[in-house]
Amino acid sequence: MKRRDFLQRSAEALAASLAVSAWVESLHRNARAATQQDRVLVLLELRGGNDGLNTVIPYRDPAYRQARPTIAIADGPALDRHLILHPALAPLQPIWEARRLAVALGVGWPQPSRSHFKATDQWATGTTGGSGPGWLAAGLDRRRARGPLVSLGPTGSSALEGGAAVALQMAPALLKGRLSPRLDPAQAGDNTLLRRMLKLEADGRRELIRLRQALRPLPRGLVLPQGGLGQQVGLALQLIGSGAAPPVIQMAQGGYDTHAGQEQRHRRQLAELAGVLASFERGLEMLPGRPRVTLLTTSEFGRRLRENESRGTDHGSASMALLMGDGVPHPFLGDYPELNKLDERGDLLPGLTPRQLYEEFLSR
Repeated sequence: MKRRDFLQRSAEALAASLAVSAWVESLHRNARAATQQDRVLVLLELRGGNDGLNTVIPYRDPAYRQARPTIAIADGPALDRHLILHPALAPLQPIWEARRLAVALGVGWPQPSRSHFKATDQWATGTTGGSGPGWLAAGLDRRRARGPLVSLGPTGSSALEGGAAVALQMAPALLKGRLSPRLDPAQAGDNTLLRRMLKLEADGRRELIRLRQALRPLPRGLVLPQGGLGQQVGLALQLIGSGAAPPVIQMAQGGYDTHAGQEQRHRRQLAELAGVLASFERGLEMLPGRPRVTLLTTSEFGRRLRENESRGTDHGSASMALLMGDGVPHPFLGDYPELNKLDERGDLLPGLTPRQLYEEFLSR
């Protein structure tokens, strides 16, 4: 072969190779774009029944001070002329001033269940009956959004279950530990129910592997609070910054059932919450090219207006919720319940149902 012919054929082969490489890279880019969400919803469940009255506080209302002679809060970061935050939530003040924090007021069901289990089911499904698919799962189905829905909380969440998309429990141990053996739905034979269960298991395993492979380290210099909730937030940030973020991430914090000795217990829980949310906000600021992220806190019910003999509060009704991140309805959603207008059980009257709160959250 002549040298000129050799060089020409080599150049043609190189050009063909570059064309193939460019085509393969375009496929990779398209695949990444297909998995990258343009918006991520984060649900943080405050379990036990958070006392909304001592979280967002009508500190000037005489009825508030009279009903809570030993646990009333008199000072904290101001939201407006009438409402303050619990002082333990002071780390959230800069987020409020940046208009990236909003407060939903008077959230609850009329005549809610005071049972933790029933109330949790009501909030998880967005229905007073407490049955049906989870509200987030149903919301994604209506919008034909792809999953998975990822739970980072220690026990999962029914709000993510019952829809068409895969719901995953992604505890920290699953990121490093060995996965369960792969199951083949064909092994079920003619057993339709078993085949469906094996398929769900296989789909979940495949999504878990994909997410594990996509995870990226946390932004350099970001410090997260210690503890289980801090670990959950760290994982959430890794997922959001991975380029393959799931559309829904759930987290959970327990300890809000403050029947006795509420002052110190509630302060401790809110301090942990504030530190974690502030770190989450800093982490979002440090993630380049991230999707839009909106976080919602919920709790299965509020507490009674009047403190009890144990310097705590018992299960009640209307409470509040926090919305944080991109596109929140700052400053307020709904109205604060009137403390002089209670139902026959002595509970606050809600003005915003959980379903209305969810629709507002999903629409943004």
